[in-house]
Amino acid sequence: MPLRPDQLADHYDRIAEKFNSNWASDPDLVSWLNREISARLLPLRAGDRAADIGCGTGLYAGALASDGHTVVCVDPSAKMLARLPSKPEFVPIRASLEELDEGSVSLPFGGRYDAVLAKDVIHHTQDWKASISTLTNILSARGKLLVVTPPTSPKIPLFDTALQRYEEFPDPSEMTAFLAGMGMNVQLTEEGFRRRIAKKKWLTMVADRYISVLSEFEDEALSDGLAEIDARYAEPFLEFDHRLFFVLASSTR
Repeated sequence: MPLRPDQLADHYDRIAEKFNSNWASDPDLVSWLNREISARLLPLRAGDRAADIGCGTGLYAGALASDGHTVVCVDPSAKMLARLPSKPEFVPIRASLEELDEGSVSLPFGGRYDAVLAKDVIHHTQDWKASISTLTNILSARGKLLVVTPPTSPKIPLFDTALQRYEEFPDPSEMTAFLAGMGMNVQLTEEGFRRRIAKKKWLTMVADRYISVLSEFEDEALSDGLAEIDARYAEPFLEFDHRLFFVLASSTR
């Protein structure tokens, strides 16, 4: 069951201070993701605007602003938004995707964007179909939407009960079919990045609850999970494929 918007905001407020040190600890991973995003959403034309929904600290918004384009950075966590780089191109908006669904928060510039990024955000929503619809509604006539989402059975070194949480995530193929049913042009691709990380660093990240699925575990359960990981992987370095699905949609108009 996804976290409620307030619970999600609280989770990211708690981990905001360590978010970049965890997620950006592998700069090659961040660079790879930015290249994958840029290849699908760029180039933008003069005067185009972008939106990064669930932007966090802006690790991926920078690619959209690389040529001076305005990027509206939306996140429910005030502490994450406070860590956005001080760039004139970034326009921070504190809001959850559910608040956009409801229309209780309005987006600037007429609420229409030529590129919309939603990375690791759809699985957080209470109603993913409503949220997908909202994201298509903020596209300009020639805009593109990119949803980046993990697989429902990732091969990453987590403990079993954490991995089982991914089975509840929306399936990328279902998102693709839903968008196609709305009359959108849709492309679904899966990409992977080979990671090599010190086990000690990985265990620290898990202990920090660096991903939202870990927020659901009380301290004792998380401690048991860390022990499970430690026992399962004996080598001092972990190697695994960080795999993601990229759902790219544009209007048929």
